[in-house]
Amino acid sequence: MLPLWIFTEGDKTRGLGHLSRCSAYALAWQQQGGAVHWMVDGDALAKDRLSRATVYWGAWQHQHFSPRPAVAIVDSYSASLTTLESISAGFERVIYLDDTERLPYPAGLVIHASPGALGHPQGAACWQWGPAWQPLRPPFWSVPPRTEVSAHIERILIIMGGTDIRDLTPRLVAWLHSQYPDIELEVVTAAPDPRLSHCHQHHGLDAEQMVGLMSCSDLAISSAGQVTYELARCGLPGILIGVADNQAEQLAGWCGPDGFIRGGWWHEEALFAQLTKGMALLGSQDERARRASSLQARMRGNGTLEALAWLNQP
Repeated sequence: MLPLWIFTEGDKTRGLGHLSRCSAYALAWQQQGGAVHWMVDGDALAKDRLSRATVYWGAWQHQHFSPRPAVAIVDSYSASLTTLESISAGFERVIYLDDTERLPYPAGLVIHASPGALGHPQGAACWQWGPAWQPLRPPFWSVPPRTEVSAHIERILIIMGGTDIRDLTPRLVAWLHSQYPDIELEVVTAAPDPRLSHCHQHHGLDAEQMVGLMSCSDLAISSAGQVTYELARCGLPGILIGVADNQAEQLAGWCGPDGFIRGGWWHEEALFAQLTKGMALLGSQDERARRASSLQARMRGNGTLEALAWLNQP
């Protein structure tokens, strides 16, 4: 089995979404007996996330890479086309993760997991579309259907990405306490936050713990980033908030009558008014049950293995 090289980026400013989804591939490749090497442009937060991995740190997005007997995954918003062409030419097989049809990718396989209509890409690469191709960590592969939905909202999960780049969590917690004082709040943050009171804080959760937390919650308020796919896989309905420009397609594709509810953008004056409307709609047990079933139907959970099977072809 050839070694797998992962080229990606992540830090407090850009978030850790790339590291999260690439970690799903890395773990699955290692479980199959393959070695994994990372090339990462990141900061101390990224180094903490990948503390047990073999990582070469530095800005790689404009470098040239010489040929080697290995396969590669590239997940980047800033890698140059010239760099991608050198990786494509030098590795046996290459997968590119794409959210925005950013480039005319060279030979390889592009995975565009964002929901919505098929695009019109250019370049030599083949494309796979849709949420079913999103890489999920192994504990998410076999999540059972959500068959029990509580009569009332008793527990809300708040998860604004790995770094909460807009510092929304304290505002959300304060607002929920004021409007829904009897609801328990489960809050995922990168580190303990003394500003958050009367809630359960969670830090450094592994995938199995995250599955458990999502499965026992009744509703989520989340950023529209990579965690959206995990929420959908667990059948946890909720309200999505856009916190970065590259989440526009996620909001458009995931939000609708059978998906998540659109909370809008983090900077909008009407944000909390929209959250109030979403909470009222999701107060219905039948509404949450219907959306939970629809979300799980869109996320079958085996996209990680299908992608790696393509990489591991003889």
